[in-house]
Amino acid sequence: MRLFKVSKMPRQELLFLAKLMAPSEVFPLESSSNSILEETIISSLGSMFSTEPLLIPELETFFFHRLSRILQVKPQPDALEDWSLALDLALGERILREIQPLLQVLHLMGWADGKLSSEELEVYDAVFSRLNVLRPFRNRIIEICTQPVPRATIVADLQQITHHRERAEQLLSFAWVVAMVDQETHEEEINAFHDLADILQFSRDQRREIAERTVVSLRRIKREEPGISGPEAALRASGADSFVQRVAGLSFLPVLSRGRFGHSSSMPTGVEALHSLTLFSKLCILSGPEFSLLDRVVLLLALLIVETD
Repeated sequence: MRLFKVSKMPRQELLFLAKLMAPSEVFPLESSSNSILEETIISSLGSMFSTEPLLIPELETFFFHRLSRILQVKPQPDALEDWSLALDLALGERILREIQPLLQVLHLMGWADGKLSSEELEVYDAVFSRLNVLRPFRNRIIEICTQPVPRATIVADLQQITHHRERAEQLLSFAWVVAMVDQETHEEEINAFHDLADILQFSRDQRREIAERTVVSLRRIKREEPGISGPEAALRASGADSFVQRVAGLSFLPVLSRGRFGHSSSMPTGVEALHSLTLFSKLCILSGPEFSLLDRVVLLLALLIVETD
């Protein structure tokens, strides 16, 4: 979680962050060098924390304190490496909490259904082993994926989502997109979709409208943008990205999905579904209504830093 990793970020991420943090910059950022973009990000971050110029060690301490407050981690200013590791783990835990109900939805949708072949297990492992933030939780994730989930547990876990109708609709739409990943929807997946709709308390007419709207949206996106990746198309079709844009005022999807897994043609079907899942969870975190713009900037920066080797 160290700020020196900003210098190792891909250019698209540097450009996105610079535009986000310094929208009124006089000079055109697109033509700026990576080092200028890095300086813009660091100086802009410093101005968010203090009216006085901050040295990198001071800025990092401010950044860590803010992230600690967001993730509820005890500050360790006398042991920065330990503090950094604690923040990495807390961020992974936060994403894992968002992912767990979605993994259970995937169980319901039938393509995982609680019983994984060795090939399917390799798909899970391929995705989560490539995400630095989730790598420490590999065994827990595999356990979640391989353990049968009682329906009562799923109902209990999704209960809080039923009170947020827009989020519940996104989840149901996302489930339908996942079912469509292999270009066909099986009877078991249709039954599971209706079971999930019952849990989320959608009427027959509402769930049919959601499924039809999702299909139309996904086809339109793929027709208009033939080069788009499967995960990005899935998230846009489910409405997750538009929800974040309304809540946070901007889209985080382009930078979160850029260059981490390559293009959709290079990914197996199951990997695409899981990549969509991890992006969905990150968008859910960033769209938290309790967060200020600074909180969202700090969280986004943390999510990108932790994935930068």
